[in-house]
Amino acid sequence: MAESVIPGPVKAQLQAILTQDAKADRIALVWHEPIDPVESEGEIANIRLRLVYCSSELSIRERLVLHKTGDQRLVMLSPFDETRLAKDVLARLWRNEPHRISPWRTLEQLLRVGQIDPRLTGKEYRWIAECLVSSYDRYRTHINFGEVLDFDKAWEALALGLLGYREPSLDLDSLLNWSLNSGVSDTVAALPKEVSDHLSDWLKPRLDKLTLLVETLWAQGHAGDMLAVGLVCSLLYGEGAGQTQEIFQARGSFTERFLGGAKLDSSVLRSFGDAATAFAGQALQRGNQAGINAALTHAEQVLASLDLMSLAAESDLLPAAFGLRLDQFANCLKQSIGGKPVQSTLAALAALQCHQLAKVRKDQVRTAELAVRTCVWLQTDVPEKLSAATIIRGYVAEGGYIDWARSRIWSGDEHEAVSNAYQQLTKKVTTRREALNQDFSHHLPAVARGDQLGNGIWPVESVLDALVVPLAKPKQQQVLLLVLDGMSQAVFRELSDDLIRNHWVELQRGGSQGPECLLSALPSITRISRYSLLAGVLGEGTSADEKKAFASHQGLKSLASTKFPPVLFHKADLQQTGSGALASGVREVIAGREHRIVGAVINAVDDQLSSNAQLSVNWSVESVSLLRQILEAARESGRLVIFTSDHGHVLDHDMKYTKSPSEAERFKVATEKAGAGELLIEGGRVVQPGHKAILPWSEKIRYASKKMGYHGGGSLQELIIPFGLFRNAGETNEIEGWHEVPRQEPSWWRLDTATLGAAEATLGFQQKPKRKEKQDKHTQDLFDQPVESAAPQGDATDWINDLFASPVYAQMKTRVGRVIIRDEQIKTLLRFLGERDGQQMVAATVQVLGIPAIRINGFLVGVQKLLNVDGYPVLSVDRATKTVKLNIESLKTQFEL
Repeated sequence: MAESVIPGPVKAQLQAILTQDAKADRIALVWHEPIDPVESEGEIANIRLRLVYCSSELSIRERLVLHKTGDQRLVMLSPFDETRLAKDVLARLWRNEPHRISPWRTLEQLLRVGQIDPRLTGKEYRWIAECLVSSYDRYRTHINFGEVLDFDKAWEALALGLLGYREPSLDLDSLLNWSLNSGVSDTVAALPKEVSDHLSDWLKPRLDKLTLLVETLWAQGHAGDMLAVGLVCSLLYGEGAGQTQEIFQARGSFTERFLGGAKLDSSVLRSFGDAATAFAGQALQRGNQAGINAALTHAEQVLASLDLMSLAAESDLLPAAFGLRLDQFANCLKQSIGGKPVQSTLAALAALQCHQLAKVRKDQVRTAELAVRTCVWLQTDVPEKLSAATIIRGYVAEGGYIDWARSRIWSGDEHEAVSNAYQQLTKKVTTRREALNQDFSHHLPAVARGDQLGNGIWPVESVLDALVVPLAKPKQQQVLLLVLDGMSQAVFRELSDDLIRNHWVELQRGGSQGPECLLSALPSITRISRYSLLAGVLGEGTSADEKKAFASHQGLKSLASTKFPPVLFHKADLQQTGSGALASGVREVIAGREHRIVGAVINAVDDQLSSNAQLSVNWSVESVSLLRQILEAARESGRLVIFTSDHGHVLDHDMKYTKSPSEAERFKVATEKAGAGELLIEGGRVVQPGHKAILPWSEKIRYASKKMGYHGGGSLQELIIPFGLFRNAGETNEIEGWHEVPRQEPSWWRLDTATLGAAEATLGFQQKPKRKEKQDKHTQDLFDQPVESAAPQGDATDWINDLFASPVYAQMKTRVGRVIIRDEQIKTLLRFLGERDGQQMVAATVQVLGIPAIRINGFLVGVQKLLNVDGYPVLSVDRATKTVKLNIESLKTQFEL
């Protein structure tokens, strides 16, 4: 016998009956339409049924006689109600009567509700009951109806049963999310007419003004295109669209195609577009790529069909917009390279940074940032006739950043126009760098002789005695001398950025004119300059010689015990055998406090230069092998970490090969003749026969086979060695003669207008550092360092002076207790904010105060404790905008000024 296809209402009625009485049998239902086949078998709720259509009372009698009670239940459909059947027939039926299929009654039984909302039971809503009955299986396990079937629950069930709408609520975001499912447009098209006609009953209470727009889109077959249409609306009706004839024509075409010509208010379409854009942006942030990307592509296709692809540039989401913004960036950058102001280039860069693809194409955007910084630098003045010290300090302060930037720009970009702009920029920067190297070449003889070039510029052979030993002198202070072989100023600048992000704080020597630096021995090669660094004397040697010389250095030995002498680890010592981890013995020494002075040589940079691989390395704590593990061990022991090198390097950017009889990369023996871009030098710091050598001052010359980079020459990039002293941010003890500093960077490196303004503001705050007041060593100031402060100016100084003379301020200091912030620092902060309408970016505040960024939150909290009397927000910090705000009027009121 054939399996039956049970009509939906019949099936729902039977489900209700069997739920109510699992033993029900000989069930008669009033059903006027014959079924095909007239007799079949089926199953509901795991109960086997025999379904028969009976066209006469005699047929019903016959079935009742033939039916035997057993596994199979008898279900009879007929057009007869109880008034048309004899009593003896009724007596043998379940519940003694044929049951009418009432959709509402069926629902009551199916949903097990005690009551149905009276609004639903009128004739105009009978279709709701019928639809709910027919789609019961699709929603029955997903919705809890409770005791009452109300209007909202009915629509919730309809939406799930007929539309597959499974969202927890009804709002535009939920509808947009649902619309991303496949087949949505077909599902909406298949809705019963009554449902389609009454969609506003469901939508309007939640969507309000957007209801008509959504209904229109659905009616036009675009339910599955809602997000794409919304994205187009955000551009077509947004503020950036303008009021041109082209836009009006495009709006007409768009309305005709997607809205059937319906006249909808532009503000509604704009609101819909804004909401769709916000939804798509949030979805992408959550990682919902597939559905959103399809909508983005569709939106671009719509714009293309309207001949409005140029409008896509206004979108922060459309992939095409990123390309259009790259076009604009390239155009602006070329103009700035030609000397025009960089404001338009900064705006074009900001547009790139705002696009959602900026997170995916991080390296591309970072390179664009570096290009703009380089362009800003190009527009600064070029000083003439500089001393050696000025050139060196300028290179340490700015040149390393430029070399970092041009090492990235050199590689170009996948976008042709941007890549062409980078080529122009590289050419211009290289010309300026070559000119500076040529200027410096006039001072190479002084470097070779060992002349004193200025405070903070140390010959590499003097570092152990001049810097390392004094730092290690305090009894409780351990030092790690970390030598990254071949690390240039450019690599150091990039790496130090990441060190700061990893909670390491840089320190600077008091009274210095900026960061320290070292001068490589000559020629600037490893076996000479590294040996000289680690031995503390000019010379030449191998790794074994370096170990011996380091351990026997008199200054280091005088600070170490016989049992735990100074120890130096090389590449072969650092890595655990059979593993890529830091060797356990090395880790134990660095993390322990027995060895006061430890040295380690890391060859990551030099190894990279020696390769011929076409790779661009982002120098970070993670990318330098073993560095994170070494730093963690140093953190455990509270060691100061000195980052330095033995020499820098030049990268092979179209270098010219010149044949030389020696095997050196970037120097020649003095018996040869110096050519263009080369210089014969002579002096006690030249570790070559006769203390002479020929060095190329130009970065365009190499004497060895091609590879990534070289060293040995006389360029600034090779001779000026970085020196950075760092400690973990968890350490706060005073280091005699040194103080913490914020991130060291030139003003032009900070691209945003707020920090650029801060750099200008800092210039107005410069004066000679005041003498540090004598202080108890146990209560030293966490932020105690020379503070640059402005000269008193009129009324600003008056109210600040009045504040510190105020009895209320004295009372607050007493109430707050020990706050390790000096009044002079607070004066600097108040003066800075007071001259800038009471607010400024946190980054700018850091630079003015001269404290590390990682300390600024603690500093501001301390100031708030002093100034925010009774909780009034005199000083506040807006975390969202990263802005410090000072309410001067409130301050005057609270402190009775």
